[in-house]
Amino acid sequence: MAEPALAIGRPFGHIHIFSEEHFMRITKLLLSAALCLCLVGCVSSLLIGNQLQRQLMGAALKPLVGFDPNEVDLFEIPVVKNRMTALLGEHYEPTMAVLKTAQSIQQEGALYYVLSRHAPSEVRQYTDQAAMIWNADTNQMAVMLIQDGMPEVLSEQVASAKEALTPTLPTEVQQRIDQAVAIKKAFDTGTQALLNPEQALQGALESAVESAVEKTVESAVSQGSAQAKAVVAENTAAQDLINKVQAGQTAVETTKKTVEDVTEQTKIDPSK
Repeated sequence: MAEPALAIGRPFGHIHIFSEEHFMRITKLLLSAALCLCLVGCVSSLLIGNQLQRQLMGAALKPLVGFDPNEVDLFEIPVVKNRMTALLGEHYEPTMAVLKTAQSIQQEGALYYVLSRHAPSEVRQYTDQAAMIWNADTNQMAVMLIQDGMPEVLSEQVASAKEALTPTLPTEVQQRIDQAVAIKKAFDTGTQALLNPEQALQGALESAVESAVEKTVESAVSQGSAQAKAVVAENTAAQDLINKVQAGQTAVETTKKTVEDVTEQTKIDPSK
């Protein structure tokens, strides 16, 4: 026989039904929050790798996986807030504004993280994207920021360590970084082409020649002398491509000269 559900009433006649499993999960969340409040004063200065600090963070984060971080006040849990404040310093407020757009607390192995969806307009001058990551194995807290395609990772470190501890990033966070860098590179390339079309055209010419030569050599080696005619044909095609690119470059020069001539002819003589 199925276990009876718990009915909890709310104002205005709304009633929500909770199963025993759901009720137990909420109870765990409340106990985790209470544990954090009791112990935060004792552990705020502990270092990465400390077992008590790691257990405290685990007790706070593990039961919250899958929840909306704003609904469970993740960023207000003292042990989380204190560490984030120490890590980010003056950038704490704008970073939190971006992180609060995240929809869920996620887990990948030992990594617990939240990833922003977008950046509010008032903080875009500081960052476009953000993620908070906690590593349960090392007890290291890290924050990933992306501004104009430039990623930056801030992470807790042990002051006495000889080498910096590089944080491990979840796959989704690393993908965000790779996408931002790729978009930035494509934008910079396009901007350079608009500012200097002759240089862009020359680059295209060199790339086309290099590609054609490589393809011709590969064909000659793999096909042997029996395919000599095909190799000659490829050389001819490559030369045609070069001729077309050079013709385009000539057209650019001609247009530029025409514009200069028209501009010179339309100048007004101030002495008249």
